[in-house]
Amino acid sequence: MRKSKILAKLRSGKTALTFAISCGFNPKGVEFVGVHGYDGVWIDMEHRNLTDAQLDVLVLASRMADVDAMVRIRKGSYTNYFRPMEAGAAAIMVPHIKSREEAELAVYNTRYPPIGRRGFDNAGPDGGFCFAPPLEYLEHANRETLLIAQIEDPEALDRLDEIIGVEGMDLLFLGPADLSVAMGIPFQFDHPRMQEAYERVAKAAESAGKWWGTVALNPDQVKRNCDQGGRLFNLGGDHGTLYLGMQAKMAEYRSLLGGAL
Repeated sequence: MRKSKILAKLRSGKTALTFAISCGFNPKGVEFVGVHGYDGVWIDMEHRNLTDAQLDVLVLASRMADVDAMVRIRKGSYTNYFRPMEAGAAAIMVPHIKSREEAELAVYNTRYPPIGRRGFDNAGPDGGFCFAPPLEYLEHANRETLLIAQIEDPEALDRLDEIIGVEGMDLLFLGPADLSVAMGIPFQFDHPRMQEAYERVAKAAESAGKWWGTVALNPDQVKRNCDQGGRLFNLGGDHGTLYLGMQAKMAEYRSLLGGAL
């Protein structure tokens, strides 16, 4: 049974780094993230039309490259919570957690007893295809799965202590885009209210003795977040990298060729 690289970093007080693969079904992209030394690959089921079968292949690619699969689930269905784990995902991110009750539901569906009530099945790669002793597997699954609550709504900011205080919830992850839009200050990430939100998330995590993270917007922001105790950062994704690279290449050759275009 595989141990989580992200959790190993967090437990040792270090910083874990992830990279998103979201431009469709791209197993090679997942492997590429592992080859380049990231701790985790962010696979997004919330905003992308990936099937469960495709997710299985992406998570298989992550295991082959020895990089944690961090899957943002489609919130709602009971099976959406634990099927990524049965495929071998190391981290489950639940979007738009706004209350203690929602955090408790996430724990209920992703943790085995006595913490939650996840349905038992050890026939997948997370259980060693039944080769792992069942009792060891239960303990391993609870210990080596990172459960993340995404904080993307103003009402969640008033309930941070309740959310991260739930046993089995490991980490608060501030989503700056949705949070800024919901707060009426879209994409104004340096706005004082956004900076206050970072501070509130940081304090709640510290008070609970747990972790927090966010999206890396720029080096200065990441440095501030690290100083506030942030320990998990997503450094971008394939879409943004392609976008910026294609823009730069077009600008370079427009300048070179001028009127010949």
